[in-house]
Amino acid sequence: MIAPRSDGTRRAALIVGGCGVVVFGWALVAYAPAPGIAAAVVAVPAFARAAKRRVAAFLALAVFSAAVIWAAFGTTTGYFVLNRSRLDAVVAQIAAMPTLVSFERRRDDPPAEAERTAWWESTRLVNGQRVTPYRPQGARDTDSLREIDVLRELGVPYDRYRALCDALERLGLAGFTRGPGGEIGLDEPIPGGTPWGTSFLYRPDDMFPAASEAESDRRLAPNWFFVSRG
Repeated sequence: MIAPRSDGTRRAALIVGGCGVVVFGWALVAYAPAPGIAAAVVAVPAFARAAKRRVAAFLALAVFSAAVIWAAFGTTTGYFVLNRSRLDAVVAQIAAMPTLVSFERRRDDPPAEAERTAWWESTRLVNGQRVTPYRPQGARDTDSLREIDVLRELGVPYDRYRALCDALERLGLAGFTRGPGGEIGLDEPIPGGTPWGTSFLYRPDDMFPAASEAESDRRLAPNWFFVSRG
């Protein structure tokens, strides 16, 4: 037999579940999948424990939570809806730096302090030019330019550039590319060996990107499209 629950036990379970819901709501707003999943894992059994029919409540809450998590963190539409304001902000940041035509974040593995005069692989592309945030040394790195020098030539303030890099990193985006008519494509990372790329495309004219060599596209919102290119 299951021992009857006291009011104190039920109240404690509801408090724990409520805290989980609050954290889950924050995770949706902040687009933080890991804390959101953890909050659901805590909240579902807590609420089920406070219910009269524990098994039925647990199954119903588990299915509902899984559906919400998948829709929010596992789909393109969920990503876009939860990050719409952040994507709009990134577009505004890019538009404020018109001399930046394209950017690819790539990897950022700074050398150890003792090796800052040695050669290392550059991790960024600015307007198609390979750049390094460190001083390039040696014959193997002669095709890399120092990042700060390239930005200075383009007239791009370094603090704005760094803010853009940080915003792209927070959103999990690989970079951006400008197109005709003010078009800006925010590129998702391309896994190794994948023959196509995907982008969140902003078009001020709100026209489908018929001439952008997109293999497929769909409208997400006014001025916003999701495109795949092979």
